[in-house]
Amino acid sequence: MTKQRKGGEARTARATERQAGGGPGAGTRESPAPSFPPWLPPVVYAAVTLLLFRKFVFSGEMLLGQDTLSLGFMARDFFAQALRQGVFPLWNPIILGGTPFLDSLAGGDSLYPTSLLLLVMEPYRALGWKLVLHVFLAGLFTYGWILSLGRSQTAAFLSGLAFLLAPFMVTLVFPGHDGKLFVTALTPLLFWATERALAGGRLRAFAGMALIIGLVLFTTHFQQGYFLFGAVGVYAVVRSVQLWRGGLSLALAGGRFSLFLAFSVVGAGVGAVQLLPAVAYVTEASRRTATTTMATQEGSVAYSSSWSLHPEEVASLVVPEFVGNSAGGADWATGTYWGRNPFKLNHEYAGLVVLLLAGLAFFGAPSRGLRFTFLGIGGVALLYALGTHTPVWRIFYEVVPGISLFRAPSIAAFLFGFAAVTLMAFGIDRVLELGGETAPSRRREEVGRKVGRFLLAASGVLLLGTFLASTGALTSAWTSVLGPTLDPAKTQALARAEPFIARGFLVATLLAAALWGLVWAFQNRKVSGAVLVGGIGLLIVLDLARVNDPFIQTLDFREWAAPDPNIRYLMERREVEEPFRVLSMGGQFGLGQDVKPGMFGLELAAGHHPNDLARYRELIGMVGSGIPANFFHAETGGLNLSVLSILNVRYVIWPVHQFGGLQEGEVVMGTTLGEGRPYEAVFRIPTLPRARLVGEAVVLPEEETVSYLLSPDFRPEEEVVLNQEAPVALPGRTVEGEVQWLERGPNRLRLQVQSQDPALLVLSENWYPAWKARVGEEEAPVLRVNHTLRAVPVKAGDQVVEVYYDLGALRGPLLVTLVSLAFVIVAGFAGVLGRGAVTRSESRKVVEGEGGHGATA
Repeated sequence: MTKQRKGGEARTARATERQAGGGPGAGTRESPAPSFPPWLPPVVYAAVTLLLFRKFVFSGEMLLGQDTLSLGFMARDFFAQALRQGVFPLWNPIILGGTPFLDSLAGGDSLYPTSLLLLVMEPYRALGWKLVLHVFLAGLFTYGWILSLGRSQTAAFLSGLAFLLAPFMVTLVFPGHDGKLFVTALTPLLFWATERALAGGRLRAFAGMALIIGLVLFTTHFQQGYFLFGAVGVYAVVRSVQLWRGGLSLALAGGRFSLFLAFSVVGAGVGAVQLLPAVAYVTEASRRTATTTMATQEGSVAYSSSWSLHPEEVASLVVPEFVGNSAGGADWATGTYWGRNPFKLNHEYAGLVVLLLAGLAFFGAPSRGLRFTFLGIGGVALLYALGTHTPVWRIFYEVVPGISLFRAPSIAAFLFGFAAVTLMAFGIDRVLELGGETAPSRRREEVGRKVGRFLLAASGVLLLGTFLASTGALTSAWTSVLGPTLDPAKTQALARAEPFIARGFLVATLLAAALWGLVWAFQNRKVSGAVLVGGIGLLIVLDLARVNDPFIQTLDFREWAAPDPNIRYLMERREVEEPFRVLSMGGQFGLGQDVKPGMFGLELAAGHHPNDLARYRELIGMVGSGIPANFFHAETGGLNLSVLSILNVRYVIWPVHQFGGLQEGEVVMGTTLGEGRPYEAVFRIPTLPRARLVGEAVVLPEEETVSYLLSPDFRPEEEVVLNQEAPVALPGRTVEGEVQWLERGPNRLRLQVQSQDPALLVLSENWYPAWKARVGEEEAPVLRVNHTLRAVPVKAGDQVVEVYYDLGALRGPLLVTLVSLAFVIVAGFAGVLGRGAVTRSESRKVVEGEGGHGATA
């Protein structure tokens, strides 16, 4: 009796789901798609990946990424060297006076599994290989995701190929946005895991989902992860409703959704050791607070909506050459970006062939609810990416917590691309179904004609665009109606882009026409399913590879990383002198943004970092990627030795070819251009020691500190500025004594101090709450002096002072991570949820409907 009742329920569930149009695979029919062995997709994906990255894989060169050159390599190399010495660095002292390593995300993906590559190969090769690996895995993850939706093996194979080659992911290589690329690659994996968990109801599937959420957090690109989690949440709501309408009891469907929420929290717990310190830091101590938590409403809106997409970029989703690019590497991407952002180094293109096939999903394909869910996810993501051009971004900004902390709405465009690839699978299966019957019905023939008219109309519109673009009428009308007045530089860029825009429309026309021809020939029995699939695959490769190629560039690492005479000189001085800092105003990334000397262990007073300490920024007067203005006198332009000296800056790398010499120092080394012309010179300037004793303090409110430090009243050698009374009675005069270094590591400093009076041991190192001190055997406070530096009160006499980075603030997040991981492991070995849960086979029937492919494949 029980067995018969369950069978009846399953039949009712299947009928209900077909009527509701819900659930992956509902209504799937046999198709004439060619079959192939399961090993073929990974082999093809591996071959395509190697071909895509051939310039890197088959050479000993470095994969070029702009952020990798400006900070990424230096930070990862510092991390790798520390690990090889048996130390996990909690502080990076190299740039901008030092920053917390985990909290400020200075090491990027240091806790992400692929960081292990840093230990088995040279860091510059490891940085490239982890990108290559993720692109390959993205194809496999998409293949599994599409199969879990009940789509055919053919649709899954082609979708995996399209995602692997997707420019919205691959072109992130050139700007060096590895965190974004990682999250994009993990997107189909998280959706796949969520589908397995909801459809199967097994704890091990929910545990796997939680682990992937933790992985996403360890990429440290929390903004893109936030967008991804929101999209997965929408999908989970829809699927839970579909499962209920498809025959699961309300209690069981609701229970699975509750487990989804619970294990999502567990996944956040897995990443807690990275997430929680970073959130606290970014909202309280980072320079980002100036544009987020501490900004005015107007300033916050301007920051959060910056680097959005603009209408020109939307047109580039169809014709990738339309708005041009700044990456170089190909004629169409060299100096052709005429859009409204300052520059553009990546591309959001998902593929014209992908979009057309996604459109075919709405000509009677199954799983109506699922298709419209992804249409909604992709559409909302695209509207959000447009920033203030639509009200969608502002609604999210006002309503959704955390959005005000983010900028670059354009990042959300990856969800548009992912949704397009997902819908493309339904479109492919629909084409195969429409052409697969020997005696198609009148309804099928009518739908087939509509499909043909859709593709033919798209080809016609693109052909018209080709004509208008070739005459210049298209861009002229665009800039007149939609675009702002272009400045001279953007006008020149548009002029350079126009021939490539016309060429791009022609290529798009040919691609659309070729796709129409393939579909027409298949529907009319002119070609086989194998020819159709092979043709579509070729079109996908041709469409996407032409866009990706300019963004995959390499450089000779040995040549790039070779120290010039100036750096070699400073490395030599570092071995024989007391600690010092360098102010590098040279390099290729702007005045004060150079971090290359840091690759050689030279500690820098400036540099580039997206999350350095706000107070240090305020002291040196650096805004964004601008000049550290407080290092110079506003009136004369000369060096402000007071500020430089309290930061222990002893050497300045100065671009004499641009600005001539410096009056405040002596030249000790230099480099030249051709014919002996000076290029950059090293100037030695007077400075204060990294560690020194001070016996006098001025107490001022925090808001008055920087102005006093910049004023002529400040006496850097004799006094420091506190914002509260010192905990010891200072003599109010110069203190006689001696300070010797015993140990200098990233997490610990030890000094031998001899002082004749009570004093402050001042360290020219950034203050941060995690730093603690011990004088002899007693704990001592670490005071914040001179707005951003450290000081430890010491008594008269001889003593050893130890300043160490305390793990206290990390213990809580670390415990949460360990407990969450333990819970995931236990759940991973658990059986089916509850004794009353449906069996695996019954669950699959409810999810699939009749004839579907396994939702748990």
